[in-house]
Amino acid sequence: MPLTIRNTGPCQIFPGHPQGGSEYSQSQQPVTEQTKAVGHAVRATYMYSGMADVAALTGDKAYIHAIDTIWHDVVDHKLYLTGGIGAEGGHEGFGPDYSLPNMSAYNETCASIGNIYWNYRLFLLHGDSKYYDVLEQVLYNGMISGVSAKGDRFFYPNPLESMGQHARSEWFGCACCPSNVCRFIPSVPGYMYATGKDRIYVNLYIQSNADINLGKNKVKLAQHTAYPWNGKIEFDVDPAKAATFDVAVRVPAWLSDAPLPGGLYNYATPEKKAYTISVNGKKADVKVENGYAIIKRSWKKGDKISVDFPMDVRYVKADDKVKADLNKAALQRGPIVYCSNGLTITISKCVTCY
Repeated sequence: MPLTIRNTGPCQIFPGHPQGGSEYSQSQQPVTEQTKAVGHAVRATYMYSGMADVAALTGDKAYIHAIDTIWHDVVDHKLYLTGGIGAEGGHEGFGPDYSLPNMSAYNETCASIGNIYWNYRLFLLHGDSKYYDVLEQVLYNGMISGVSAKGDRFFYPNPLESMGQHARSEWFGCACCPSNVCRFIPSVPGYMYATGKDRIYVNLYIQSNADINLGKNKVKLAQHTAYPWNGKIEFDVDPAKAATFDVAVRVPAWLSDAPLPGGLYNYATPEKKAYTISVNGKKADVKVENGYAIIKRSWKKGDKISVDFPMDVRYVKADDKVKADLNKAALQRGPIVYCSNGLTITISKCVTCY
């Protein structure tokens, strides 16, 4: 029996709202005919994750085309620099192209988690680092902002601008966000690595120890880093038996001329930052493919990989079609988008950093 994805509708939560009908629940068309991200953002990302799973399991080209087209609609038109999605609070969902207000940005925490689920599955489907570029941006900005450093207060929406009217709460009547955060954060180790045929993908940089099954071999990886506060990462590679395989190290998009795929955001100074990768103290022979620096060699116990990603503070500008960001800039260092407290910086003309 063929696998299919279908959202039921129409929704009765917002019956008087323009998005209160079938688009709210993404049931306006068969999913394989959809090309735009519409409706409730959390509901959408869960459905899109399911579509990506069906595409991967079946190889159905209609599903692959639809989910890829919807993803491009989001990263090209509807994604905040923080990775947040769902700009409009009225239906907790997507708005028109380039409509990305800052003060009234909704960016539900659950939608950020759903965006991580979706991009992770697209990576598994395509093996391209651009999905992890989005995932990482969400992880360190749009998602983690939903919980306080102490872990006891939460944001439901995550606006990008405030005059003091926003504060985290201990709980909500609709408590999906706190419980979703509590469920998601313990799962982060599962997003760090992936495997392909004779290949280990290194996707996230977090101090850790991992046991990885690679075919009939077992590989222990110890990762040493203070990322995201600096870009120095070291790996101890310890295969159970010496073997030839690839280690694919993700080269983050923030090292290039734009912090995210899609063209919505670019650095004010569009230059690619040089990085270094070495093995056992010598410059590694790497091949760059789909955003990964691939090291192919015979690995043995005691081998070490050293990575150095320079982390300069960089100004980010939005596409001029994003009217809410005209004459504004953001500051980003590595994967972190910084928040300022009423800071105004003059660069040839007035630029307000939010």
